[in-house]
Amino acid sequence: METIEVSNDDYVQESSEFRRLGARLLTVFAEEPRDSKGLVNALYAVDGEVLRVRTLTDGDVPSLSAVFPYALFHERLMSEMSGVTIDGSYPDPIVFRRRGAGHPMQKSGFDASACEPVPIPRNATEGDGVFEIPVGPVHAGIIEPGHFRFSVAGETVLELNPTLGYTHRGMERLMEGPVSADRSRLVERISGDTCVANSIAYAEMMESSVKVPRRAVVIRTMLAEMERLYNHISAVSGICTDTAFSVPSAIGGGIMEKALRMNSTLTHHRYLMNAVVPGGIRWDIGEDTLRDLDDFLIGLKFEVESLESSMMDSPSLQDRMETTGILGKESAMDIGATGPIGRASGIAIDCRREFGYELYGEMAMNMPVETTGDVAARTKVRFAEITESFSLIHQCIQDMQPGETRVRARPGSGFFCSVIEAPRGQLVHAMSVVDGQVWRYHVVDPSFRNWFGMCHAVPGNVVPDFPLINKSFGLSYSGNDL
Repeated sequence: METIEVSNDDYVQESSEFRRLGARLLTVFAEEPRDSKGLVNALYAVDGEVLRVRTLTDGDVPSLSAVFPYALFHERLMSEMSGVTIDGSYPDPIVFRRRGAGHPMQKSGFDASACEPVPIPRNATEGDGVFEIPVGPVHAGIIEPGHFRFSVAGETVLELNPTLGYTHRGMERLMEGPVSADRSRLVERISGDTCVANSIAYAEMMESSVKVPRRAVVIRTMLAEMERLYNHISAVSGICTDTAFSVPSAIGGGIMEKALRMNSTLTHHRYLMNAVVPGGIRWDIGEDTLRDLDDFLIGLKFEVESLESSMMDSPSLQDRMETTGILGKESAMDIGATGPIGRASGIAIDCRREFGYELYGEMAMNMPVETTGDVAARTKVRFAEITESFSLIHQCIQDMQPGETRVRARPGSGFFCSVIEAPRGQLVHAMSVVDGQVWRYHVVDPSFRNWFGMCHAVPGNVVPDFPLINKSFGLSYSGNDL
């Protein structure tokens, strides 16, 4: 990975040049000072590679938001976590909504007990007949906490602002410490339904100096697609639930249960935990089990196709989904939308094809893209990706050859980065290792940006459509909050 050092004066100019050349911003984050000044890292995706631009800071950096509008989200997070002022001021907090004694990513001087909550601001929309509806953070059903504040006129939503951060656990600080310690079980808890993607991202950085056995690479790719499979099935089944499409909802739940039971057969865990580790996989999967998996997927494919037909051929369901919750391409690009959400709005980016990590660089793969950006488009993309996952898993099974499944892995000093296509989209892990210690660990879950898509997709719809739009985005609270 190439690193370019620039001054604060050239920081924005370099970003403009990268944008002109077709690069896109992955993340911006700060490292605690090692002497008198800290570092601000801006990571870019350039032709299937990661480029790191770093600049020294004494607590102030210029904003990149004029070049990449979604940079402001990362800068807000950097400000509240590391104390870096953006253009001389602190922007509004975005996850850790508390201020007081220090900042959470500081090595010393931070006292959480002395911090005071930052009040949730009122929405900007005002006028006669405009009312605010607060929803959450406690919701009906067993879901994670999040606060949503609607401004409405009648039933039509004029403005929506989400407030998250209620499940903040300090995951990035927990990842610091001796690089020799295996933290694969910790990264799995970043977001429990994307543990394979997070584990692969972590493992790839730890494996920078070794070659992972091919059998382990094939199995990890297969498990990543099994994870994508059950996530997408859960999302489309949830859409049926939130539209009172009861029978398909029950059928979708049954399909997901079958997928989770197969996960348990493969890895002894329904959500595929404890399978991917630095250097390979924790245990092998037998040939008989692989044959059973291949047969199982053939039957499951027919069930998914039947579910898709029942949903897409229903006029009443289509009436609920079409033109509902539209996230236009321009808005999607402004927020840096990623994964199925971005592809449903016409953004043709998939990290599996772009970076070719694990086995993806060798596999035949289609990338479904829709352009309408509504609930129907997001549902179509998910069904198409389910079909593609069946194909990719079958290719993995066909490619499987006997061999070792794990080697010893430990990185040296330096800076490492891994970009993965998780079920929800682009997942970024970055790690700075100094003298055998993880000095800084940084994670950007795809939900971090995609949550802002709700601010564009919900206004103009009626309040009862919010659960449906929310379900079609299928985002993670814990992945966002870290």
